[in-house]
Amino acid sequence: MDDFELVKQIKKGNSNAYRFMVSKHERLVFNIAWRMAGQHQADIEDIAQEVFIKVYKNIKSYRNESKLSTWIASIAWKTSIDFIRRKTRNKLNFTDEPELHETQYENNVFENIKQSELKKVVSETLAKLPVQYQSVLSLYYLEEFSYAEIQEITNMPLGTIKSYLNRAKNIFKSEIENKHGHNAIQLLYNDK
Repeated sequence: MDDFELVKQIKKGNSNAYRFMVSKHERLVFNIAWRMAGQHQADIEDIAQEVFIKVYKNIKSYRNESKLSTWIASIAWKTSIDFIRRKTRNKLNFTDEPELHETQYENNVFENIKQSELKKVVSETLAKLPVQYQSVLSLYYLEEFSYAEIQEITNMPLGTIKSYLNRAKNIFKSEIENKHGHNAIQLLYNDK
């Protein structure tokens, strides 16, 4: 069932269509919540539940002007930001320059690294990035949204999105290289 028909069925009150839509897009919502709110499973589940409640309540306003996944991702993005704001009582400022995290220098740690260790290092390094960079990287590389779709989801200017992606890649590369050496960078970019 394509998204147009799916939305049509949900608008008619078909609960099976709604369940199908949730199962089809839950990975997307969980990934956005995870990138935005951290790795606490309870927080991620709370955000996802809130997102799908909002989707259900607002499905009649969906006009098929963008992909359904883009519309849902936009709701997930905004809901995650609201969740973080409520939880921390501090507003996120997406214009602040990121602080570079200090890293420990280790020599030749990656000489004999296994693939599972590499995934762990990548995951830990991504977690150190500022939240806005994690989110844009996730939307672009993991969820494979275009710049225009990310712009629609986040309401960020296109130049900001491109800048965040570039800065995030540079910080990511620098973090890996500083902590694990140049061999880690070669392993990341040369090993398929």
